[in-house]
Amino acid sequence: MRSFLLLLTVFVMQQTVAQTLNLYGISPSYSQMGKISGKWSYNVNATSAINMLNQTVEKKHFPAGHTHMVLQAMSIYQLNKKWSVGGGYAFGRHNIFGLRENENRLIAQVSYQHKLGNVVITHRGRFEWRQPVNLQTHIASQADIGRYQFWVTYPLYDVSKTKKGFYLTASNEAFLYFKGATNGPVSSRNGALLSENWTHLGGGYNAGKTRAELGYCFQALVRNKVQDYRFFNLLQLNVYHTINWDDVQYWWYM
Repeated sequence: MRSFLLLLTVFVMQQTVAQTLNLYGISPSYSQMGKISGKWSYNVNATSAINMLNQTVEKKHFPAGHTHMVLQAMSIYQLNKKWSVGGGYAFGRHNIFGLRENENRLIAQVSYQHKLGNVVITHRGRFEWRQPVNLQTHIASQADIGRYQFWVTYPLYDVSKTKKGFYLTASNEAFLYFKGATNGPVSSRNGALLSENWTHLGGGYNAGKTRAELGYCFQALVRNKVQDYRFFNLLQLNVYHTINWDDVQYWWYM
């Protein structure tokens, strides 16, 4: 949290001298979770980001349109009630205002979840090896990125009596660029170890096996070597769905 506040302070102080780009858009996301067997489970996710406004900054035009899409598949192993580890693969398709890049990602992560009263707190550490390919130059590069997410969920219902009801949520995720890509803007370090930070506030409804969530996400990013910044203000629409594969197998054998 201290590192996030320091990053945010630096961003605010630099706005007067840097060419800050403020974007406004929407980000729909769908996640599906299910048990494979025993302590093994899976998670698949599809996330998209769309810039909704055309604008010109310092005589450079930034058109509205689809900017990012990431498809991700993870395998998770539950060590105990609090700890889990996982690994997986993700594919990203990026359109940075006309510059297109595809990206492969290999992911390893560890999660720790605990409660503080009625508040559920999740810590997630993740390492990503990324390989973005610039589709204009056909040059590939590599990036090594660490991510730390702090996630808080507060149910507005009595969890001892029901599994359904409204809830509030907040999170912060810091990105550590150990090595940045050199073939374009995707996953490039741009001179700073802490080059990116995402903050999220929202709320939703838990219907049991499905949760629907509406929130606001502020993404801060150092976008080039001269320390200009991109602030992406996103309206997030998230759906989380849990599959009981015993039920699915029952359908198959009917």
